Amino acid sequence: MKFEQDPRFTFDTFVVGPGNRMAAAAARHVAESPGTSYNPLWVYGAPGTGKSHLLRAVAALASAVRPELRVVVETAEGFASRLSTAIAAGGLEAFRDGVLDSGLLVIDDAEGLAGKARTQQELASLWEELHRHNVQMVFAATLAPGEVPDVEEAFRAKLADGLVVDVSPPEPETLRELARRRAAGQGVALENGVDEVLAHLPVSGAHELHASVDRIAAVQAERGAAVSAAEVPAIVEGNAAPNDEFSAFLSDITFTVGQLVEEAPWRKRLAEAILRWEGEGIRTRRLESALDADAAPDVDTVLAGFAVDVAKLRAVRDQLAALDEKAAASPVLADPDRVGEAEAMLLSARAAAERKKAQEPAAPPVDRWYFTNAEKVAWSWVALDDRLVEELG
Repeated sequence: MKFEQDPRFTFDTFVVGPGNRMAAAAARHVAESPGTSYNPLWVYGAPGTGKSHLLRAVAALASAVRPELRVVVETAEGFASRLSTAIAAGGLEAFRDGVLDSGLLVIDDAEGLAGKARTQQELASLWEELHRHNVQMVFAATLAPGEVPDVEEAFRAKLADGLVVDVSPPEPETLRELARRRAAGQGVALENGVDEVLAHLPVSGAHELHASVDRIAAVQAERGAAVSAAEVPAIVEGNAAPNDEFSAFLSDITFTVGQLVEEAPWRKRLAEAILRWEGEGIRTRRLESALDADAAPDVDTVLAGFAVDVAKLRAVRDQLAALDEKAAASPVLADPDRVGEAEAMLLSARAAAERKKAQEPAAPPVDRWYFTNAEKVAWSWVALDDRLVEELG
């Protein structure tokens, strides 16, 4: 089905963390240059890890970069259903033409290809043409290609021929950011410490976390007052009330965080770091987000992680400069939130350099015996003298 953009699902709204950084970088690269590399791109991970969000972000950015591009986004079940309908109506050729006309083919829930032999056959038969037409293919599934059951081995090999990257469940910091963004999008103010508690509850992913924030929002709207951190487990999990010991623990956290926000020495450190890095031409969105947070982050960890990523970018830039000067000037190398993309650029430049080297004509063989054999050298000089005499004569 033709893609219809949803502003909720873009790269700007996607929360990047350690578990999804590589997948996000690869997806952005594909969106910016569809059909040039990582084709196909297969993203897999447990439900609620943001795979569908990434796929729609790819479609949105690719459409913005190349408005003329025909983008198709559907599930494997939907793709198989369209194929069956086309076969039944005698429109198989038209179906194939439509697939080849798409510049970006995005298939979600790709594990749905399991057991659908005809769909696999059609995709396999179109595979080479899709590549010749530079049609970018992106798949998302809960399993890696090698783990999807009931798939022909030849077709499985094609699926795994591009880039296969996994997405891990979000860690607490990512969950905190997801909770904050959901609350902001709903126009809900969370009390200090609420996001921290939400991040450590046993939720399976973004969907459950969003539902928890929505539940808190509903309670706040009903009572006309904010939900405290101590009340969160009871509201989210549906218990009558948390035990006193846990309530006291959460109250202590809330009080401590409140003090940090009021005294705010961490804000000064972050502001100084932002000014320093900006002066060196480095983008500081991550530090700005930390500075705008309601609760004090672990500033040492934030600054150390930022410095590590800057060092990685500079190392990549130095290596790229020897391979591709244009790539070494890319703005990606000034954005610590795009380390994965920078590393992917370096890999691509290395591969291009290797291909170029392989295509260069071999140097003519050197007669090492000539240079190490005194007799041959001597005879050559005699012959040269003879030629000079002939020429002068």
